[in-house]
Amino acid sequence: MKAARPNPLDQRLELNAERLIVAHGLIPRESTLLVGVSGGPDSIALLDFLAGYRERSGIPAGKLVAGHVNHGLRGTESEEDASFVERAAEQLGVRCLSTRVLPGLRQRERRESKEAAARVVRYEALRKMAEEVGADRVAVAHTADDQAETVLLRLIRGAGLTGLSGMLPVRKLHGLYLVRPLLTTTREQVLDYLKRRALAHRLDSSNLVPDARRNFLRLEILPRIREAMNPSISQSLVREAALFREADAYLTVEARRILPSLVRASDSGKIELDAAGMLHYPELLRKYLFRCVLQELNGDILEFSTAHIDALHSLLTSHAGRSADIPLGIQARRGRETLVLRKREAEPERAESPSKT
Repeated sequence: MKAARPNPLDQRLELNAERLIVAHGLIPRESTLLVGVSGGPDSIALLDFLAGYRERSGIPAGKLVAGHVNHGLRGTESEEDASFVERAAEQLGVRCLSTRVLPGLRQRERRESKEAAARVVRYEALRKMAEEVGADRVAVAHTADDQAETVLLRLIRGAGLTGLSGMLPVRKLHGLYLVRPLLTTTREQVLDYLKRRALAHRLDSSNLVPDARRNFLRLEILPRIREAMNPSISQSLVREAALFREADAYLTVEARRILPSLVRASDSGKIELDAAGMLHYPELLRKYLFRCVLQELNGDILEFSTAHIDALHSLLTSHAGRSADIPLGIQARRGRETLVLRKREAEPERAESPSKT
């Protein structure tokens, strides 16, 4: 049975999500899909939509599983979120896994931002849930508004073309595919969907405090830009991200084509590069080569800014013996003819075993 086709004149969540699913093959029929559900409006809308999409598409019920990660950072409020998600999944006939992350998160915060630490721990917990249910991908509820905020945050931080490309509809991270069916859906369309479907949701009280960088942009900066400069700033940022993504994709493909010829040795957590060989290429392409190496070592490059890439490039053009430490435990050292990048072992994070409902 084919999925029902929404009215093309109807710019609702359903239309945007189904278009994105079809265009990028986000939800294969034969694979189990784990849905990350926090209990907030975006993730509740996503879970409800996917449950309906599953039925319209004839996908077996067991192929859709909800996963909730409780960071325990808001006390009773966090526990209530977990209970709410379990009830919401039960009402939809969807199996739910829930896990509570232990305080190891606070240890990570000493080395990383709170937001970055929470993301790493959350995705690791979701990865373990996905393994338990045999899923090779996790659906998360990032929206077009999240995309606009991400692009602006990375522009402020100095993330280069890769960062300015924004989030991708499907992306491999630490051996797991993340899919984002709502990436072209606005927050306004999400709220409209919840209203039409009469869906309850939870609100994270920390999202209402303009102290975190993203919340500051969301609550203070973007509203002022909309009012004084560009009412469609979010759409503009999303369009620019698409242009950056085209350029970034081309340079990434070219760097990956070249990289094997420049790797002198590769071992677990260590890559040795031919420094002289890299200098034969334009500076922009060299920096993309470094991005590819960092991704090989870390599995992700979002926490590396342009400044970190520039630091590696300066080693490439300097004398032997110089070294540099960059985030996430990666060290680079310039040899006589090589540049060696090595990742130190990180302390493992622990999470409680998922509970089932």
